[in-house]
Amino acid sequence: MTNKKNIGHTTPPKWIDKLLQWFCSAYYIDEVQGDLHEWFDRRVEQKGQRYARMIYFFDVITYFRLFRLKRINEMERNNNMLLLNYLKVAVRQFKKNFWYSSLNAFGLTIGILSSLLISLYILDELSYDRFHTDHENIYRLISHNPKSGDKSQATPSPWKVNMGSDFPEIKAHTRLGQDVVLVKQEDQNFLENDFYWADENFMSFFSFEVLQGDRATMLTEPNSIVLTASKAIRYFDRLDVVGEQLPIKVYDGNKDFLMKVTGVIADIPANSHLQFDFLGSMPTTREMYGKFDNWWGLNWLSSYAKLESASDLEAVKAKVPGFFDKYQREGASETNGIIFQPLADVRLNSSDIHGKAEKGNKDYIYLFGFVAIMILLAASINYINLTTAKSSLRGKEVGMRKVFGGTRRQVARQFFIECGFQVAIALILAMGLAMLVLPLFNEVVGKEMLPRDLFQVPVLAVLGLMFITIFLLSGIYPALVMNRFRPVDVIRGNMLGALGTRSWVRKIQVLVQFCIAAFLISSTLIVLNQMYHIDQFDKGFNASQLISIPVDDRGMQEKLTLIKERMRQIDGVNHISASGESLPSQMNHTLSFSWDGKTTEENDLIHLVAIDYDYLETIEANLLFGRNLSKEIISDSTVVCLINESAFKKTGWESLDGQKLVLDNDTRVVAGVIENFHYNSLHSTVAPTAYVLIPPGSRASPDNLIIRLNTELVTSALDQIDQIWREYSDQPLDFRFVDQSFANLYGDERQFVKVVLGFSVIGIFLTVLGLVGLVSFMAERHSREISIRKVLGATIGEVLGRFSSQFVVIFLVAMAVALPLSYLAMQEWLQGFAFPVDISWTVFLSAASISIFITLLSVGSQSLKVASSNPIKYLSDH
Repeated sequence: MTNKKNIGHTTPPKWIDKLLQWFCSAYYIDEVQGDLHEWFDRRVEQKGQRYARMIYFFDVITYFRLFRLKRINEMERNNNMLLLNYLKVAVRQFKKNFWYSSLNAFGLTIGILSSLLISLYILDELSYDRFHTDHENIYRLISHNPKSGDKSQATPSPWKVNMGSDFPEIKAHTRLGQDVVLVKQEDQNFLENDFYWADENFMSFFSFEVLQGDRATMLTEPNSIVLTASKAIRYFDRLDVVGEQLPIKVYDGNKDFLMKVTGVIADIPANSHLQFDFLGSMPTTREMYGKFDNWWGLNWLSSYAKLESASDLEAVKAKVPGFFDKYQREGASETNGIIFQPLADVRLNSSDIHGKAEKGNKDYIYLFGFVAIMILLAASINYINLTTAKSSLRGKEVGMRKVFGGTRRQVARQFFIECGFQVAIALILAMGLAMLVLPLFNEVVGKEMLPRDLFQVPVLAVLGLMFITIFLLSGIYPALVMNRFRPVDVIRGNMLGALGTRSWVRKIQVLVQFCIAAFLISSTLIVLNQMYHIDQFDKGFNASQLISIPVDDRGMQEKLTLIKERMRQIDGVNHISASGESLPSQMNHTLSFSWDGKTTEENDLIHLVAIDYDYLETIEANLLFGRNLSKEIISDSTVVCLINESAFKKTGWESLDGQKLVLDNDTRVVAGVIENFHYNSLHSTVAPTAYVLIPPGSRASPDNLIIRLNTELVTSALDQIDQIWREYSDQPLDFRFVDQSFANLYGDERQFVKVVLGFSVIGIFLTVLGLVGLVSFMAERHSREISIRKVLGATIGEVLGRFSSQFVVIFLVAMAVALPLSYLAMQEWLQGFAFPVDISWTVFLSAASISIFITLLSVGSQSLKVASSNPIKYLSDH
C-alpha cells in the first residue's frame, strides 16, 4: 500500500519525469509512469525521501526499452510534412513572383560574390610566408636608427658572424643579397634580375620545395647554383640538371663564373615575399667582395633569424644595444639597432622600411574587409526590404495557418526556410560566378589565384560564416513581421492592423542604407583626389620624354664617356647624362656625413649619387644658388660636390661660403644647392642627398644613362641608340621612360582604386536597390493615406513633399555618422603618403549631393508611382 502521508508531500524529481516523457511513447507513458511512481512511494515509506529520489533516476533508465521509444515517424512525421510543405510553398512563391524573387536573389548573389572575392583577396594576403616550417619563430632583421627612426631591410654583413656567440637564443641565421647577372648559353645571353647570393644554410632555414639535390649541402661549395624549375626548363629543357654547368657574368663585380648546378627547387609560391629564380652560394662572393663578413659599412644583405622559441624574443632584444657597443664602438647603440619583424608580418607591415618595396598594405586589408561587411549588410537589408515590401500579399496565407492551428514557431520556421532556400541559391550562383570572374579579378588586383582556391578550408569557412550571417540577418526580421499577423485582422482585410507598426525598424534600415552609400561615395572621391594629386604633383624635374638605361656591365661603364658622345650626335637626343642612380631609384648608396659647425653626435645619413657635368641640364632640375659642376675647374672632379635642399636645411647653414661636408672620410667643398626633386614615390620625403663626380670602377660609379629625347623624333632616336648599344653590349637595350616608371610606382594604389571603385559601385547599387524596396513597402503602407489626400485636393507635388519629408532627419543623421567615419578612415590611408591631398569640405558636399540624388531617385520613383495612381484603386481595397 502506498503511504498517503508521504505521497502528499513527496513527488519524484520533475526533470526525470520530463526525461521519461521525452523518450517514452505516448502509448506506454501512463502505464510506465504509474508503475514508477508506485515504486517511488514505496521507497519513500521504506527507506526515506532522499534514497527514493536518488534511486528514481535508475528506475527510469531500467524501463528504457526499444519498443517503448517514440518512433521517429511518430515524433517527426508532422514536422517532415510541414517541412515539405514549406519547401513547396517557397518554390511556388519563387515562381509566382519570379521577377521580385529574381531581383532578391540577384541582390544576394552580387553581395555574396563581392564579399567572397574580397575575402579571397584578404585570405591570400594573410597567407604570405606561413607555409614555412616554424614560421612563427622566424624573424626578418631590420636595421634601425633609434634616433632618426629610419629602418632598412639592408643589414651589415658581420651581423651573422658575431651574433652566433652573443645570442644563444637564435637557433639559426641566414642571409641573401640580390645581384644582376648575365646567363650565357651558346650564342645567346640572358639578363637575369632575380639572382640572389644565399648563405650555406638558406635552404635548410626555409621550407621551399626541393625537386633535385640535397637541401643541406646544395649551397655549401663555391660556384654552386640552385635553379627554380622554370629556369631549369628554360636553360636545359629538363629538371634533372644537377651536375650541369651554367656560365654567368656578375655585373657588379665584373666577374665571370662557371657555376655548377647543385639543386632544383619548385617555382617560388606567389604568397612568398622572397621571389627569386637563382640562388648562388655565398662563398662564391668572397672572390669579388673580399672579406665582407667583417665589413660593417656594407649594407647589402637581407638577414633572417630563427629563434628557439618566440618567448625568447624579449631576451634577444635586451641584448641588442650591448651587441653594437661591443662590436662597433662604445655608444654605437644610440644610432644602431635591430628590429625583429615576424616573417608573417613582412608582406603587410613594411611600408616604412627602406629597400625593396613589399606590395602589401594592411590598411587595404582593413578597408576591403570593411567594404565587404557593408556590402553583406546592404545585401541583407535588401532581402529584408524586398521581403517585407511584399508581406501584405502573404497575410492571408499566414492568417489561415494560424486559424488551422499553426504556432508562431512554425510560422517563423517557414520563413526561415524560405530565407535559407534563397540564400542557398544565391550562394551557389555566387560560387559559380566567382569561378568565371576570378581571372578578371586577378588582373585587377595583381594576383594569381585559381578556381580551386575557392574550395580551400578557410574560404569554405568564410562562405559558411556568410551563409549563417545573411541567414540570421535576413531571416529574423521577416519572420517576426509575419508572426505579427493577427488572424482576425487578416479575415477582416485589415492588413495594416494585421502587421502592426514598427516604424523605428524601418527608420534604422533607411539610416544604415544612407550611411553605407555616403561612406562609400565620400571615400571613393577622396581616393580619386589623391591619385589625381599624385599625377599632377611637381616632381622637381621634367620627367617627360626622359629615358633611363641601366648599364650593369662594369666593362661598359668604363666606356660611358665614349658612348655618351656617340649618342649625343643622334638627331633626336637633346641631352644625355650618366648617373649612379636611375630615375626613379631606391637610392642604393647611403653614407654618414658631418659638416662644419655640427653640434650633435647623431649619426646623420646622406644619399650619394654619382653624376656628370650634364646631369642637371638633362633632367631639367633647378639650381637654387651656388654653381653647377664645371669641366673647366679641375678640382670639381675630386673635392667638390652639390647637395640638395634637404641636406642644406639639415646643416643649418645660411650660405655656401667655403662650406664643406665630410662624406664618411671624404671631405668635399659644397659648390651649389639643387632644389629638391623626387627620386621616388610620394610615400617618402626627399632625404639629404649629395651629388659628386666618381670615376668608373666602384660600386657607386655611374651605371645609368639618362637621355632626354626630342618629342617628334622619339622612334628614330631609340633605333639609333639601340644600334650604338649593340656595339658595346651583348645584352638587349633595356630602357624605361621615366614618367612611366614613376607612374608604375603607384601600381598598388591604382589597383586599390580600381577595387575600391568597383566594389563601391556595387555597394551603392545594392543600397539603391534596398532603398527602392523599402520605399516601395512604405509607399504601399501609406497608399490609403496618399489616396485620401489626393481626393481632398492635394497635388502630386504636395504628396511627394510630405512623403519625402520623413527622410530628411534620417538623411541628416546618416551624413553626421558616415562622413566623419569616412574622414577618419581616409586620413589613416593618406598617412602612407608623405604628400597627401588635403581633404576638402567640397568632397563631403559632393558626397552629400550624390547621396541626395540617390535618395530622391529612390524615394521619388516609388512614391510618384503611388501618388500618380487612381485613388479608387487603393480606397476600394479597404
